[in-house]
Amino acid sequence: MGELDEAEIRVLDGELEALCASVDDVFARPASRENLRAMVRGLLSEVPRKNMWQLAEFACHPNPDRLQGFLAKAAWDADELRDRVRDYAVAALAGQDAVLISDETGDLKKGTKSAGVQRQYSGTAGRIENAQVSVHLSYGSSRGRTLIDRELYLGRAWAGTTAEHERRCTEQDIPPERATAVATKPELARRMLERALAAGVPFSYFLADEAYGQCRALRAWLEERQVRYLLAVPKDEVVPLPDGRTRQARELYAVVPEEALERRSCADGAKGPREYDWATVQLAHTAQGLERHLLIRRSTVPNKKDKKTGRLVREVAYFLCHTDPGTTLAELVTAAGRRWMVEESFQVAKGQVGLDEHEVRKWCSWYRHATVCTLAMAFLVAVRSRLIPRQSPTPDTRP
Repeated sequence: MGELDEAEIRVLDGELEALCASVDDVFARPASRENLRAMVRGLLSEVPRKNMWQLAEFACHPNPDRLQGFLAKAAWDADELRDRVRDYAVAALAGQDAVLISDETGDLKKGTKSAGVQRQYSGTAGRIENAQVSVHLSYGSSRGRTLIDRELYLGRAWAGTTAEHERRCTEQDIPPERATAVATKPELARRMLERALAAGVPFSYFLADEAYGQCRALRAWLEERQVRYLLAVPKDEVVPLPDGRTRQARELYAVVPEEALERRSCADGAKGPREYDWATVQLAHTAQGLERHLLIRRSTVPNKKDKKTGRLVREVAYFLCHTDPGTTLAELVTAAGRRWMVEESFQVAKGQVGLDEHEVRKWCSWYRHATVCTLAMAFLVAVRSRLIPRQSPTPDTRP
């Protein structure tokens, strides 16, 4: 945002106060409202770490007890605050190019007590570590991007029916419906997307990586509700053709003529336009009348080592698309390039508002901390969005 003078800072503080005041009715007691303001101001400050001690010091509290109590014991509904923050963020960022993106992130943790912590793969670390993994829904457009929903993932170490499972979940106040069976990451993404649809969030496409794209149950749910999507899938994903046959994605790429590939940029990167070679293959239509396509993306130069030969080859990626008849390759390429917005959302959430620096163990406290972080983040992106001129066309409100 650049440097702000004293008058601008006062204006922003007034806007932050107005945002906090707009959600005061979520909190039963004045003390909780004060603690919300103290925590949000600390998260938006330049303190080197956003843990409870430093947030408390920034608020001139003698210790973290007040803020810990705000997250663990005070009477307020984190889901109600989540919905209010989502509406605030969408009002600031909505546009014809808006998308919803689901992805997960991991936070490395010590010990075994914190809800959801176990030995599991963390994309943040790029390996199996002792970590908490959470699934998030991001909302993004040319005006900015931010996280608007969150779900904590519980693996088999937590969700089960043994006495040990019950004891651990009871200690951390994990609700029974999440304690007895594992809710997969695609299922958690579906729940968040369902909430966004119910709230009428305007967006053009739902985007996600292979972990979600290869889930046929999620794709079927999206198609039943006529949600337009662009989902990454692995090369061996079996897809239906218009004539009733099925083929793997890589088999379809093998018969695409070289002249059918078009070089296009999907977005601007740090080193300029991110160019790839692209092609689409028509797939079977859905029962609801929308079209399916396989979008193929190939790197412009050899950049991946072939496991069999050891030679460098061009990397090829695949995306299943569910969209309106007549959608152009250019539109699909542009949509594919927007998935990086979720990575930017995570960078801001962790780098600027302390999403990964919480010091809480219980289920309720994690959800409350994550929700307050999204409020702080939404305020940041709403202020930044004002620097971008609004597009004149009316936002497309189709799902």
